[in-house]
Amino acid sequence: MLSPGILAPNKVIMITYLKRRRLINLLVIAYCLLVSVGASAQNTQVAKIRKMYGEAKEVMANKQKAELPPDETVVTSNYMAAGAGPIKDETHYFYSGDFDEDLGAQYYTPYFITRKYNVGARNYYEEYLFDKGSLVFYFCKSQNDETRYYWGTNGFFHQDVKGQKMMDEVIASRIAYDLKDAFDKLMNREF
Repeated sequence: MLSPGILAPNKVIMITYLKRRRLINLLVIAYCLLVSVGASAQNTQVAKIRKMYGEAKEVMANKQKAELPPDETVVTSNYMAAGAGPIKDETHYFYSGDFDEDLGAQYYTPYFITRKYNVGARNYYEEYLFDKGSLVFYFCKSQNDETRYYWGTNGFFHQDVKGQKMMDEVIASRIAYDLKDAFDKLMNREF
C-alpha cells in the first residue's frame, strides 16, 4: 500500500499539467478567433473593392450605351522584342476630370486601366483599378491562368490565383504606377 505522501507530488504534477493544457487550449481558441476576425475584415475589404470594380465597369458601359464620350485615352505600341518577336501593346485609360483651381486647367485622374498585349504567341489581358489615385486591384488573364491582387490602406492584403501566377504583386504594383505616371505625363503634362 502506498502512503498519501507519495501520491501528493503526482497530484501536483497532474494539476499543473491540466492547468497548462487549459491555458494552451485557451490560447489556441483565441488565435482561431483572431484569424477568423482578420479573415472577415479581409473579406469585407475584398467585397468593397469588387463593388468599386463593378461600379467602374457600369460607368464605362453606361457611357457606351448612351453613346457619350467615354473619357478614355488609348495608347497603342507596336515593337519588336528579342526572343518574343513582334509585340502589340494596347492600353486603355479610363479617367475622370476635375477643374484644378491652382493650375487653372482641367486635371485628369485615371480610375481604371486595361492593357492587352502579347509576348510571342501568348496573349495577356490586364486590369488595374485605382481609388483616389491608389491601386486597389490588379487582374491578369492569359489562357487558363488568372491572377487577382487586392491592396488596401495598409498595402497588399489578398490574392486569388487560378492556374499559374502571372506576376508577383510588387511587379504588378510597379507597372500600375508606371502606367499611371505615363498617363499623367500624357494628359496632365506633368513632365
